[in-house]
Amino acid sequence: MELRPYQVEAKNAIFAEWENKDKTLLVLPTGCGKTIVFADVAKDRVNNGKVLILAHREELLTQASDKIKKLCGLDCAMEKAEKTSIGADEPITVGSVQTMMTEKRLSIFSPDYFKTVIVDEAHHALAVSYQNVLRHFDKAKVLGVTATPDRGDMQELGEYFESLAYEYSLRDAVNQGYLSKIRVQTMPLEIDM
Repeated sequence: MELRPYQVEAKNAIFAEWENKDKTLLVLPTGCGKTIVFADVAKDRVNNGKVLILAHREELLTQASDKIKKLCGLDCAMEKAEKTSIGADEPITVGSVQTMMTEKRLSIFSPDYFKTVIVDEAHHALAVSYQNVLRHFDKAKVLGVTATPDRGDMQELGEYFESLAYEYSLRDAVNQGYLSKIRVQTMPLEIDM
């Protein structure tokens, strides 16, 4: 699969940011291929060492692992519950933040075990669970990926991420034909609450 032009721009921007910064953010609207971009980034980063893709839901871990296999031909190790990537040959690990966040689990990894950490749904990155993992691997290059950079608790992602590498707007995605036009229809309802 070839990356779309904006996905190539995003990937190039991420690597450019990593020249001078360690923690950068990618913002793409839902449906614009965040997983595809970070899969391609992960494929290139394995030359520097092991890559961790961190997420908080089973379907995100499975989606990342499946896309990496399909797009890059690489199998992923799993860090979740009783499954561990220690001793695994796979260069990329998909990890559950709920498993990885514990002191007991983190203690089996040296702080430089992963050279790259990719945080899927990065608007959660300021949560204590994510911060436990990110602090442990504090020498790694970090990429946060999200469609929704605004947090409900009003905390700023800039408290952790040093830069915004790339942002592709919903308007541009629609105007360039990558997403369907948005249509709104109202329906009059007479509901007595």
